[in-house]
Amino acid sequence: MDAYRIKKYCLNPDSILMAGDIKLLSTGDLFLSEMQAMIEHTEKSLLIEFYEIADDDFGIKLKELLINKARQGVDIKIIYDSIGSRNTSQGYFNDMRKNGIEVIEYNPIRMFTSVRRWFRRDHRKIMVSDFTYSILGGFNLSLDYLPYFIGGRNWKDFGVRFSGDVVSMITRIFRDNWISIGGSDFELLPASVSGDIPVSIVWEHGIKNIHSIRRSYKYAMDNAKDSIYITNAYFLPDGLIYRCLKRAVIRGVDVKIILPFKTDHPYVRIASMSILKLLIKHGVKIYEWQGEVLHAKTAVVDGVWVSIGSHNFDHISMHHNLEMNINIFDENIGADMKRLFENDLNNSKELTLSYINKLPLSTKIFSQFIYLFRNFI
Repeated sequence: MDAYRIKKYCLNPDSILMAGDIKLLSTGDLFLSEMQAMIEHTEKSLLIEFYEIADDDFGIKLKELLINKARQGVDIKIIYDSIGSRNTSQGYFNDMRKNGIEVIEYNPIRMFTSVRRWFRRDHRKIMVSDFTYSILGGFNLSLDYLPYFIGGRNWKDFGVRFSGDVVSMITRIFRDNWISIGGSDFELLPASVSGDIPVSIVWEHGIKNIHSIRRSYKYAMDNAKDSIYITNAYFLPDGLIYRCLKRAVIRGVDVKIILPFKTDHPYVRIASMSILKLLIKHGVKIYEWQGEVLHAKTAVVDGVWVSIGSHNFDHISMHHNLEMNINIFDENIGADMKRLFENDLNNSKELTLSYINKLPLSTKIFSQFIYLFRNFI
């Protein structure tokens, strides 16, 4: 994509870096195979930062694989979130530590913790191999995201594998977080391969980068001419995003959003009905995925701007969590994302005003009541 078109969709063109070998990971088995291959081919360094690392059957196999790599001399550093991994035993992580893997818990749960600190979670899902190869997206490390045929629960999520100079940026962000939570500084090495696809990394990390992902979304959507296709697990947009989508429809942009029907947080779906009703009235087409739990966070604008990562359209992602997305500026990747989105529409059901209006009065009242507390869900 030429520089002019990049500026059209990129809020900060100076943030553009290059990536190569981009592969979209649209299913759990793709994510699993790419992650395993990345770990197995790592020779020097492996950085892992995930909201949830479970000690289920998948987690046990992952631990064994990581311990084996540590014994081969690979330097492994892991950050996991205290809330996200609350059901994982400390023995699981201690086994890693005993075998030479450095593991740090992000923001441990304590009895007397402020509300603001309680809500501040590390919601990122990233892996970096040898400072050159990376996986980023919405997948956590648990059986929930793996297909039925290998014992998983087949949640629908999305990730991306890539290499190149952009990985150096992700490594620096990981290191900053690692040091801030008590880890020792470590040397950063340059990526051993480059790339030719323009991308940018957008991330949330406290006041310094607050709303950076939301701003990148808004800028791209404000410049949309043809289409805005969003898939998101927890959709409770604020007024700024609501007005942005409304303006896009007025300009004649085709705006479609796929949300979960089956969800691990049903109160989010209930709370969203009020705002979804308004969006539908303004011409936004809302669909609900009819398969297993939808957990993906992706967007494609005009088939040329793509965003993939961990960021949800809710208050906690925008104001509290550590998040990370990669924005890709490429017609071929954009075309692939549009095709995948359109395929997902075949397994989704459109949400209509008639459906919402026919909801029981008790559900409507409860929806508006829960919506009042949207900043906490």
